[in-house]
This record gives sequence, C-alpha cells and structure tokens, in this order.
Amino acid sequence: MSDDWPPAGTLMASRYRLVSRLETGGMAQIWHADDELLDRPVALKLPSGLDPARADVLHLAWKEARMAARLSHPNIAAVHDYNAAMRPEGFMAPFVVMELLAGESLAARLDRSPLSWQESAGIGIAVADALTAAHANGVVHRDIKPGNVMLTPTGVKILDFGISAATGEPDDDETGVTFGTPAYVAPERLDGKPAEPATDVYGLGVLLYEMVTGDPPYPVDTWEELDAARTAPPRSLPAELPVAFRELVELCLREEPDRRPTAAHVSRELAALTPPAAPPAPRKKRRVALFSGLAALVVSLIALFAALGSSRQSIDAAPSTAPSAAPSAAPSGVTPRSAPASTRPAAPPTARATPTPTPTAAAPLRVDDAIDRVRATVRTGRESGQIRPDVAQDLLNLLQPLGRAEAADVSVRVEELQRKVQERTDEGSVDEARADLLSARLADLSRAAERATG
Repeated sequence: MSDDWPPAGTLMASRYRLVSRLETGGMAQIWHADDELLDRPVALKLPSGLDPARADVLHLAWKEARMAARLSHPNIAAVHDYNAAMRPEGFMAPFVVMELLAGESLAARLDRSPLSWQESAGIGIAVADALTAAHANGVVHRDIKPGNVMLTPTGVKILDFGISAATGEPDDDETGVTFGTPAYVAPERLDGKPAEPATDVYGLGVLLYEMVTGDPPYPVDTWEELDAARTAPPRSLPAELPVAFRELVELCLREEPDRRPTAAHVSRELAALTPPAAPPAPRKKRRVALFSGLAALVVSLIALFAALGSSRQSIDAAPSTAPSAAPSAAPSGVTPRSAPASTRPAAPPTARATPTPTPTAAAPLRVDDAIDRVRATVRTGRESGQIRPDVAQDLLNLLQPLGRAEAADVSVRVEELQRKVQERTDEGSVDEARADLLSARLADLSRAAERATG
C-alpha cells in the first residue's frame, strides 16, 4: 500500500476534493475537503494502514457511518455521506464524510493545563447529553476520550464512532482493533462483555477525572501497564473539589457496570452543581433607561433656567431705595436707572410652562437580544423548577447555534424549538405557564429574524 496516497488535490468519488490532511492516526487519516457538489467544506475520514484483505476491518468505515447517521444532536458531529475511492493498488478504499469542525480537541486543550471543575462540569454536561441521545438510539460509542471531544465556537461535540456498537452487540473482536485506548477502556470490555451504555459512562468518568487533574485515573499506554495499574485504585480527586462532584466521578468509575449512573443522571447532577449565571440585562432596557435619564436631565435644566429667569425679573421690578436727587454713580457706558414712579410691588412673574418631553419609541428587538431573552427564560424556569434540568440544558444547547445562524435560518430553528417545547410540556417536563412564556419569547425571536431579513 502507498503511504503517500492520496495526495492533496485528489478528487474522491468524483465529488470531494482533498485540501489538506488534518490528522493521521493508527487507523485513519482525516482530511479537510471541499464538497464540490454542494459547495461546502467537509471533513473526510479515510482508513489508513489497513490490509485490503481484511474486509472486516474495512467494514468499520461503513459501520461507523451507519451508527453516527442514526444520531441527530447538537453535541454530536454530523455524518453527511459514506463512499469509496479507487486506490492505486486497484482496490476500493471506503471513507466517511462528516461536518468540518472549527476549534480544538479537548486533548489539545488539556495539554496546556487542567480545567476548573466548573468548566469540566459544563463540558461533561454536553458529553453526557450526547451520550444520552446515542443510548436512546441504541448506540454505544465505546471510545470516549479527550481526543474525541471537540471544543468548537458553537459548543462541545463528540466525534469518531469508529468502534461504536449497537447496544447488546457481542464484543468478540480478537484482534484488538476495536478496543480503543488502554487508559480509557472500561473494565468490562477486557472481559468481552456485550456493548452497553455503562461503558460510555465509565469513559465520561475518566474524562471528568482527567479534566480536573490533567491525567486519567490510570495514565498508561499499553495493555500490560493497564493490568499492572489496576491492582490498586486510582488516586483520590483533590479535596478542594466539591464533594458532590467527586462522588459523581467515583460513581462513574465503579468497576461494576450496573452500579454506574446513566448518562442522563450524570447530566442532571452536573447541572445541579453549576447554577447558571444571572442573565445580562437586555440591551433594549439599558437603552430605554439611558433615554429616560437624558429626558430627566433636560427637564431639570429647563426648570433651572425658568427659576433663574424668575429671579431676574424680581430683581428688575424691585423699588429703588436711592434718593432721586442723588443718583448713584454708574460704571462707564451704563445709564443710571431712574427711580420708579410708584412703590407698588411688582407683579409676580408669569409661570413658564415646563415642556413635556416627547416619549422615545423603543427600538425594535434585535435577534441577539431576543435570543438572550429566550435563554434567560429557560434558565429562570430551571431555577424555579418549572423546567426539568436536563430538558433546560437540551433547550440551551439548541439555542447555541442561533447566535451564528443566518437570520433566514432562525425562523426554521425557532419552529423546531417550539415543537420541542410542546413535546416537553405534553410529557410534563415543562410547566404550562413557563411553556406559554417560552412560546411568546420564541415568537418575538421569529419576528426579530423576519425584520432582519426584510
């Protein structure tokens, strides 16, 4: 097999033009490619270093595409296509086409330093939500590790379903190709037990442990080192971490799969540990407050000038006490004022009407402000118990891409959110009053998007 195939510029399956190689691993190489049919950038995963006679191994690419295509979740990298290209040796090489993600892997981020437990919990929630969706669709990832978690501008994404399996599928690989990385493998996989969601929860526990400490519980590179390391328990997490966080990680890392929590439970517990920050005041309110302050200042200045004018009138109208025969000396260029003919008090000055400031019309709601209002409504509902924590996190995850979406796409996404809110309300996960408020906020967002495109 040619190690330098394919070169940049190769057109795969008459559609995907290879741009640059992003990564090369033991089983695959990842390319940045251009989909010339749909005119969009994609990631193309091509098996490498594999014997073409090993049809079972090459079959993994097709299996990965099938497994990942079952899933649609904001925290799971989307799979677009499965295809094959002819190699120079004369056999077909299958490949998987996925969405191209910006950002960096969690592994690259941890190479710089560990994360705070709050940051770790936030990433853990996203991964747990993605796993919950996968498990609900009968898919077990089996390779949860920092290298398969991407930190992107639109949120956390898990990727690489290369060794995933259907729930209950026998783990009968004798080659070790689908075993994954020793430091992240759950104990039951070494015993050949069927694929089960608890395996992914163990990987999530390893992920949480490594994010706050910088190393996995068993920092090993080989299976022999893993066997030796497992004779003793891993070192305890730092005592300064919250007790609930440490206990949750320990539950995930239990040796017995049936004693581990579900991914959904982990998400709820992590969400309970990290209450959302108070949402910022909407820009609209800050703008109205500014205009109100300016109007008040104008009114005060008008009243001050009126008072000064009244005082000047009183001074001019007051009777003179100087003798008429001896007018006081006046400065050069100023004519002395004559004594008044009468000592009758001056008439009070006419009160000047204070003008009423014209009300300032509120600026139309912007898309970003409308998104902030929806997000704040979800968070308040979670804090008040009107929205179940895992449902609230799911809604917040769905809101993440809206800030970067084209205004024309926002209305379509709002309809999806409206349906999601209605489904969750029907099942009792969202209080009806909070659902009504959310629907109103989403309608405001839809109108703001329509104005932006108009």
